[in-house]
Amino acid sequence: MGGRHAATRWEDRWQLREVVLAWLAARLAVGAALALTRYIADNARGQQGAQLSTTDLLGWDAGWYKTIAEVGYSGAGAESRRFFPLLPLLVRGLSKLPGADAHVGVVLLVVVNVCALVFALLLVGLARFEGFAPEATTRLIWLAALAPPAFVLVMGYAEALAGLLAVAVFLGARSGRWELAAVAGLLGGLCRPLGLILAVPVLLEAARGLPWPLVRRLGPGPGPGTPATTPTAGTLTARDGLRRLLAVLAPVAGAGIYLLWSAHSYGDGLAPFTLQRDAARHGSSSNPLAVLWDAARGAFSGELGTALHVPWLLLALVGLVVMARRLPVSYPVWSALVLAAVLTGSNLDSAERYVYGAFPFLLVAALVTARREIFTFTLAATTAAMTLYATLAFTLSYVP
Repeated sequence: MGGRHAATRWEDRWQLREVVLAWLAARLAVGAALALTRYIADNARGQQGAQLSTTDLLGWDAGWYKTIAEVGYSGAGAESRRFFPLLPLLVRGLSKLPGADAHVGVVLLVVVNVCALVFALLLVGLARFEGFAPEATTRLIWLAALAPPAFVLVMGYAEALAGLLAVAVFLGARSGRWELAAVAGLLGGLCRPLGLILAVPVLLEAARGLPWPLVRRLGPGPGPGTPATTPTAGTLTARDGLRRLLAVLAPVAGAGIYLLWSAHSYGDGLAPFTLQRDAARHGSSSNPLAVLWDAARGAFSGELGTALHVPWLLLALVGLVVMARRLPVSYPVWSALVLAAVLTGSNLDSAERYVYGAFPFLLVAALVTARREIFTFTLAATTAAMTLYATLAFTLSYVP
């Protein structure tokens, strides 16, 4: 009886049923998009003799991660160094298991989809820690699973792994579990180029409890889930200070490890970043207002796909304002840095995916859709949009 009650309490805390149902719904939507893509391609070939180029769950960046896991960076080519190593290393290691060496692509998809499930569970834990009601957490679960860019959490992309590490960093820093923040931050820096930015919110949280006048301007402290042992102003020890410092430095160290390896192996430590500045990728640094204006004008010059990025980015800017009013300062600061990184590139391809990586926007979405009719409409719209975006990505018409 006690075990049953413990299991019920665990499920209530993590809302496991909702997480699994939302996770399955996202995979059904993406599976439907993939089936539709194949039907369109087969129909075009059968009736008109046309050849429609398509891809699948291992397309786009997923193909790069698969190749790196199989043959390493040297075999994948110089361009592969723009993909950080954590995901392919993890897949490469698991592929050494008996019977898995010939199925690297399958291993990659399994890893990513399991990470997506863990990402959702950790997001629930963070939301409950921050005082979200169960109803708001339920909305968060479904919006996170069915947001338009979330189809990449079904493909072999690094977003699911990077997302769970980012949530773990915030959960550790906000709750004073600095070892968790440090380990997750180190791995986050090894996972994605933007992972090193995680050092900034950790720094803001680490400053809490320090006897500095400006610290009071950071706003409310950790949420109601804060452990009783978390130090407060005047009680900070040298050991705790060291733990905080290591957590702050961990994301930078993670990225630095990969850059040092790149410098040692190829003589160019900055290649993982400079390769992204190619015009066909993120592009060189640009004025954000000019980037948005040029993208919006695309609607009148035959570049509708580029123009479609603009409404989402404007919505993100509005969400950032709401975030600054509703969430602790570390959330909007980190999200603003991610959004700035997106807007300062001349190429807005994958902009929605990058913004999705700043998970506090999902927290905001859950907060502002409290009315049932608004949430129902939003969820239906995002599900339809995710299915459409996935279909466009599988037909090579949209860069995920």
